[in-house]
Amino acid sequence: MKKLLFLLLVVVAAPFASKADGFDDIMVAMRNGQTVGITKFFSSNVELTLLENEGIYSKLQSEQMLKNFFKQHPPKKVSIQHKGSSAQGAQYAIITYEATNGKFRAYIFMKDNGNGLQVNEFRIERE
Repeated sequence: MKKLLFLLLVVVAAPFASKADGFDDIMVAMRNGQTVGITKFFSSNVELTLLENEGIYSKLQSEQMLKNFFKQHPPKKVSIQHKGSSAQGAQYAIITYEATNGKFRAYIFMKDNGNGLQVNEFRIERE
């Protein structure tokens, strides 16, 4: 009986333990060129750098700018190179983005703004 209860607990808890984090979801959205899948993690204002364009933009402005980036640089291969966190609870990821016309590196910084982890800074630079 104890073995059955343990097995049941493992089966019920497994989906929660293996749940993908926001970075994995962002990477999948980048792989598919889906801006909404990325910006759903953005705070209301985000520090956005897309190549030479740099500034603090609203979620809506950021979505439009990312849409234009993906049009100009369609995704070919996307992978997470590194993930980490700071002692203060901020999290970051470095994503390699290979487009049909070049290689880029994305830097994503998330922190808890009182509404859970949200992207505060998103940068894409040429490799």
